[in-house]
Amino acid sequence: MKAFLNKNRNFIFCCVIIAAVYLLDSLVFFSQLYKMYDLFSPKTISAVSTGWAYLAQGAGMLFFIILYKTRSQISGKKVFQVVLFLIEVPVIIVSILIPDKTLLMCMIVVLNIIVGLHTGFTFTLAAAHVPTSRLGFCYGLAYAAGAFGTWLISVINGGVMTSYRIIFIDSLIIALVVVVILVYRDAVKYKKYADGGTQAVSALKPDTDRERKVLILMCVVIAIMAPISSIGTNNNLYLEYCQEFDLLAQRCFYAVGLIAAGLIYDKNRKVGGICTVVSLIYPTVLIMIYRESGMVTLVIGLSYAILGFFAVYRAASFMTWAAESDRLHLAPLGLAVSRICEAIAVLVIIETGCGEFASVILVSVLFIPLVILFFMMFREKYAPTAGDRAAEPPKEISADERRASFAKQYGLTRREEEVAMFLSEGRSNGEIAEILQLSENTVRFHVSNVLKKTGMKDRNEVSRAYRL
Repeated sequence: MKAFLNKNRNFIFCCVIIAAVYLLDSLVFFSQLYKMYDLFSPKTISAVSTGWAYLAQGAGMLFFIILYKTRSQISGKKVFQVVLFLIEVPVIIVSILIPDKTLLMCMIVVLNIIVGLHTGFTFTLAAAHVPTSRLGFCYGLAYAAGAFGTWLISVINGGVMTSYRIIFIDSLIIALVVVVILVYRDAVKYKKYADGGTQAVSALKPDTDRERKVLILMCVVIAIMAPISSIGTNNNLYLEYCQEFDLLAQRCFYAVGLIAAGLIYDKNRKVGGICTVVSLIYPTVLIMIYRESGMVTLVIGLSYAILGFFAVYRAASFMTWAAESDRLHLAPLGLAVSRICEAIAVLVIIETGCGEFASVILVSVLFIPLVILFFMMFREKYAPTAGDRAAEPPKEISADERRASFAKQYGLTRREEEVAMFLSEGRSNGEIAEILQLSENTVRFHVSNVLKKTGMKDRNEVSRAYRL
């Protein structure tokens, strides 16, 4: 058990932090939503909850990206997030208890900017410390736990989301997150040098033309996926049959979809991406076909489950790219682009009164460039370079085969082989020592031997070579 906890320490900590932050944000969202039911029209509620709120979240994430890029020693630190949580508490209390329209609108914007900053930190934290081979499942599991927790708390609280009890629950969650963050690490990854010096990893190496092209294509693909997803999950059928289903209960469907999507993405990123494109068809088409009232709950529930693929892909694909390219500040960029584009789509649909027929036409028009650009990105992102083609066969190998091949290539001993594997996961000497039940001095000795035998300068170079 101890070995398991040591080996999965980063995964568990990041899961708990992301889940708790999402649970808090979700509870606040539904508290504000239920509060708005008493003050605003349905059109205004839609515009605020999935329009202006999402714009504020996107702005918060973009601000975090800029801040982390220029001041990672501030935004990447645990203390920065603790201060944000302390600011968030009175804002939550005011937004839930004071029945003033203008003040509520202001609090919604402020809270969602803070949500964006929290999201930026948690995504960067995961990209810095969770192995890239498990980022999809880490995010999907954490997000699912938050979604299920929202539903469970609503059941326990009798469906009342605007009470003193909810404020107390929110405060407990904030206290939990603060404690976990304080005992864990900063959202900063350090590069260690042979002379013992370290440097924070943010964007240590210059962009290549290929990396810039891939990043632009990834952003454009997410920007097109977002309105398609938004049209599918926010069309008029929801409002028409709003009494037929429990909005909070749909979080359970969502949780199942998130976990499944995370597992598929980690198993094969290419399959995960293709599943995401295919999944966008269902919410838009089938919800408009199955109009029988008895089917609405099932159809909308399945649409939420399938939405999990897009939710995981837009987050995990950018976290993975940020971790592998040593550009941690870009980890939340996918969700930031998605939130902004979703908000714009919702606001345009509300203002134009776009009906079901127009929605189908719009989605059909967007799908054409989406498929073209997705496969352009697919080819650019996963196509091997000339050096890659010369160095290795184009087939995928298992983790055991990769480990054995690396050890054989450089003549590593069994223990050095294990140490090299943990170096590829970004683990520190202390973590490796705990897992292998060795002293840190012994681990340093093995790391030094690995560097000598491979002829590599530092741990990052070993990690990159191991994953090739």
